[in-house]
Amino acid sequence: MVHILKREFIDSFKSIRSILIILFIIFISYQAAAFVDNNPSFINELTGAGGEEGSAYTAAIALIVLVFGFLLVFATSHDLVYKEIELKTIRLLVTKVPRLQIMLGKLLGTMLFWIITISISFSILSMFANSWFPKDYFQTIIFLFYIISFVLLISTAITKTKLTMFLGIILGISLPIIGLTAIVSDKWYLAPFKYILPYKYLDGSFGLMFVPLAIGIIYFLISVLLMQRKDL
Repeated sequence: MVHILKREFIDSFKSIRSILIILFIIFISYQAAAFVDNNPSFINELTGAGGEEGSAYTAAIALIVLVFGFLLVFATSHDLVYKEIELKTIRLLVTKVPRLQIMLGKLLGTMLFWIITISISFSILSMFANSWFPKDYFQTIIFLFYIISFVLLISTAITKTKLTMFLGIILGISLPIIGLTAIVSDKWYLAPFKYILPYKYLDGSFGLMFVPLAIGIIYFLISVLLMQRKDL
């Protein structure tokens, strides 16, 4: 499993798309932190209006993850599982490693890539703010875990790379719109999305973030079950 984790993590940094995403997030983090640092009245107005201290600094990362999180993860990991099946490398892996460990290695390897990316961004914010934002940091990590687990499920269930890429674009754009709309809407057909998607749980206490964590674990377990039943 450790070998798969390391390979998935290293492969993530070999992609041009991944490198561009890292640079984009870091650039936005730096520019946002510099703006807030040079405009102290902005953060004073925000905290004075009921916002938490540090929310102005983390707003840029939160916006990127909330609005573009699904799209970014799909862009880098839409073929996370099926590429192994398509290239026939999965047959070699299953002779040496149980399927559960293969899936866990892929999940943790991808997760580690995003943890490092987000950690760098929050470190930049902390240098400007002279403070660390643990609640915002862990909420972002849990939110990304939910997304990665969902993408892993799609990559396991769909058997064509081009289809996962197309579906990733559609879902990456539509899910944030549906999730954010469901929070403020009272339409009955949006109610399930309010509780299944993670957006609702960001406004409450930190304890509520364990709900999307649990849903993400369920997605992962379904992915493992699908992989166990696949004829490779």
